[in-house]
Amino acid sequence: MLQLTQDQLGSDRTKPILIIKIMLFSASLIPSLVAGALAWYNGYFSWTPFLMATLGLLLGQTGGDYLYYYFTDMHTDTRDAHTKIFAGWKPFFAGSVLNKTGILITGIVCLVIDIFIAWYFYQQLGTTIFILALLGGLIAIFFTPLMYRGYKEPVIFVTFGPLSVIGVYFVLSGNLLIDALMVSLPIGFLVTVVAYLKGARYRISEDAQKNAVFSIKKNWMVWLFILAYLSNIAGVVFGFMPVYSLLGLLTIPLALNIVSVVNQKSGKVSQYLWATVKSIVVLVASGILIAIGLVIG
Repeated sequence: MLQLTQDQLGSDRTKPILIIKIMLFSASLIPSLVAGALAWYNGYFSWTPFLMATLGLLLGQTGGDYLYYYFTDMHTDTRDAHTKIFAGWKPFFAGSVLNKTGILITGIVCLVIDIFIAWYFYQQLGTTIFILALLGGLIAIFFTPLMYRGYKEPVIFVTFGPLSVIGVYFVLSGNLLIDALMVSLPIGFLVTVVAYLKGARYRISEDAQKNAVFSIKKNWMVWLFILAYLSNIAGVVFGFMPVYSLLGLLTIPLALNIVSVVNQKSGKVSQYLWATVKSIVVLVASGILIAIGLVIG
């Protein structure tokens, strides 16, 4: 694979990367929102533990991002897809306020704060919540070697799908119910779509426009979308979610638009980046609509 020059990438590349960096925090916020809505639906919702659990997820994701950036040698390791299409992506303050050592320390501090939050919940709920928090922390620490071994998408699915939703729901209800697992599946699959699109590489095409040809198994992305919407339907059919949760299906047209863009044989890198932005919009909108369905249900 060849690295495109900045001119070939286009000056409009910076904006979508910045938007993606900001919107990626939805990977923590949306699972927490859906878990909170499920707790509301079942009569367990309380603001203080919900906000603390949400903070814990955000800190876990932030710490994981800093450690990921550090362990990929500031995204210069060629095994890391961010050296290609997302070249220039970095956590906030990395490389400006924070040097390499500061990046490592910041990542560790985020996870240490999470330990205190987990300890607070442990005092009330026992060992189960501490085990869930420990799993999340270990994933944040070992994500980079897992990614290098080809486990990036499965790890993302488990972390921001079942693990996050079940963890927040357990904090609010004290129960481990299959309801939380079923509600987590659409979110997990949609988060994985985002991760899968972010993992693309490319080469320069031979056409006159020097477009990029993206290296990505498009059928996998299509199946992730299909599984997301089928699991939403299954959750309603089998009684784990109210019928109003089918509002999540309203994002299907945007998902189809993303598929149409990615299915092109070649195109501008900026077009692909905006398709990735749209995939995050699908995640956010679907999560909010499912949560609304749970609340009004």
